[in-house]
Amino acid sequence: MLKRSAALDISFVALLAATLILTFTVVAGTVSAPPPLRARQLDGMKVEDSDGQKAGTVRNLVLNMNTGNLRYVVIGYGGYLGVHATLKLAPTQVMSAATTKSETLALNATTTQWRQAPAFKYSNLSTLAERDAANEIARYFSISNGVIGNGVSLSKTGRDQSADTQPARLKFASDVIGMRVINAKREKIGEVVDLLVSFGQPRPAFAVISSGRLFQHDRQYAVPLTALSTSDKKLLWNVDAATLQNAPEFDQAAWESRGGAGRVYRYSTPED
Repeated sequence: MLKRSAALDISFVALLAATLILTFTVVAGTVSAPPPLRARQLDGMKVEDSDGQKAGTVRNLVLNMNTGNLRYVVIGYGGYLGVHATLKLAPTQVMSAATTKSETLALNATTTQWRQAPAFKYSNLSTLAERDAANEIARYFSISNGVIGNGVSLSKTGRDQSADTQPARLKFASDVIGMRVINAKREKIGEVVDLLVSFGQPRPAFAVISSGRLFQHDRQYAVPLTALSTSDKKLLWNVDAATLQNAPEFDQAAWESRGGAGRVYRYSTPED
């Protein structure tokens, strides 16, 4: 009886300790977010549904330039050598890169559900900014926190919420990558060479900018997408040489900080 009582006491103490550790971890916010995904690396990756069947391959990404959030993954399947493939949209909340298969993403939808999902055309991008279209997609994939207002996902970043109530300004990742970046004097700083994004709950993406000769040639910087504004098919970045020169290195902590106050970071492309 004494041995049993002692065992129960030990189990209770262990359970209490585990609970306290978990509570402290959550409160302290020490749970690490998954590392950022590179848009260029995602392009062409295989996608499997929850039944283990191939759903297609990644063809593009859709971003909200107002919030900087990745909104949808464009997935294509069928066709011949990628030509005349059927395109469909998957909200980021139903996508995951946490799979055991190399170069494969997971789609939280059954084969039947995915096959019956509505088709998408590149020319229909503007309609996604409409509240009804965005809410319809959220309902189809049973996204409980869905979208609000003008089809913009709820933000939990603590940043100015006014951007989340504006009509979504959507762009394909393929259109953002390669855009020229200029400063207030209309001088070329460089161009966007990649985007750092994540799946799951919406969080601001980072643009990876390769600087031009005006500053440090061949040096790359990571900056929150919201720090860039569109100007005559270019991206305006209010930054100076001193800020770039003193920029800290981009790391996991910088990623988890969500780029507070539009901070600039030096960026080194990870080894593939």
